[in-house]
Amino acid sequence: MERVRLAPIKVVSWDIDGTMYGLDSLMSAFKRDLLKRMLSRHWVRAWVDLFRLVRFKLFMDRVRKKAGNYRVGRIPNRLAIAATQDEMYGRILPELGTLDGVEELLHWFAKQGYRQVAFSDYLESTKLTALGLSDFFERVYAGESIGHLKPARQAFDHIIEDLGIRPEELLHIGDRSDTDGAAAPQVGFQVALVGGVHPSAASLLASLRSQTNDGQ
Repeated sequence: MERVRLAPIKVVSWDIDGTMYGLDSLMSAFKRDLLKRMLSRHWVRAWVDLFRLVRFKLFMDRVRKKAGNYRVGRIPNRLAIAATQDEMYGRILPELGTLDGVEELLHWFAKQGYRQVAFSDYLESTKLTALGLSDFFERVYAGESIGHLKPARQAFDHIIEDLGIRPEELLHIGDRSDTDGAAAPQVGFQVALVGGVHPSAASLLASLRSQTNDGQ
């Protein structure tokens, strides 16, 4: 990926999972949480939650394997799945916290006057609130609600149109080239990959600061 060109940017779009917090850490915490609950008097509820989450993952995996425009249809039992996820995120994410440099980068973009939105494949949940980041974002977009998962250009086109900007005025920050970055050449937005080209959000922030007179 090319170095980010700050000059045309008006809006910064953030992926959530794997970009703001560690997915491996979350999955380990999920497993510990489920095991603890399975060994308690709430074991029946824990098994129900596990099956819900596994079925949801399998559904989304099938959507991704079809590729193309990554169209998302009706997801069975989605409200119950969302409730399960919200409860678990609200319990686990405050303990995990954000990855290195994420909060500092959010603050820097806000200080520079950039608008910021979040863009996840999944329905808006308690993730941002649990991480203490919800106040940074003027809008939260979900591929599910738009009807297409990343990297479908329809999802990015929708966001760009909704924000009233040109493609080159959007910078999307993510952690995966196959989802967050794949549509960039087609659509025309810029992308910065954390954990890829930039080892962390802190290193991305250092790179961006080098283009400005801001040393803080």
